[in-house]
Amino acid sequence: MTSKLYQKIDRRSKKWRESNDCTVKALAIAAGVTYEQAHGALALRGRNFRKGAPMFTFWDALGDLGFTGKEIYHHYIIKKSENPYYQNCEQTQEKAKKMRRTRWAKERTMKSIEPHLPKRGVYIVQTSSHVLCVRAGQIHDWTTKRRHRITHVHHITRAEVPEKK
Repeated sequence: MTSKLYQKIDRRSKKWRESNDCTVKALAIAAGVTYEQAHGALALRGRNFRKGAPMFTFWDALGDLGFTGKEIYHHYIIKKSENPYYQNCEQTQEKAKKMRRTRWAKERTMKSIEPHLPKRGVYIVQTSSHVLCVRAGQIHDWTTKRRHRITHVHHITRAEVPEKK
């Protein structure tokens, strides 16, 4: 079952007759803005109507709205650390060691992660071809009970505003 917040944003998406807009929905939920504001922020960064947006566009638009993301899980870094070529690379090994200890590493699909979600905070979760938002321990997307493999997780926080002197 999808959340009420996601259903509200999905209705706005259908009103616009949008498709391939998972980045718009995730941005709206993560930043706490309307669908139209998120749509506009991504459009200013180059997203075309009814076309998907690459993740660098998503991160730029998130920054425009005053938020930043910190990577806390990356599936490929763990795989990379197991490669013999990277065994002597301390930086890769250290990152992989930290990521193996996270809750995201143990539960690798959307279906299995749901009971283990943190009750606080906003997270952007990426799968191989989809992006969604987890807010306050609830998945705001249609993939809730699906077996989509998690590849990246980012913790979203408000950006620090430098003080004017």
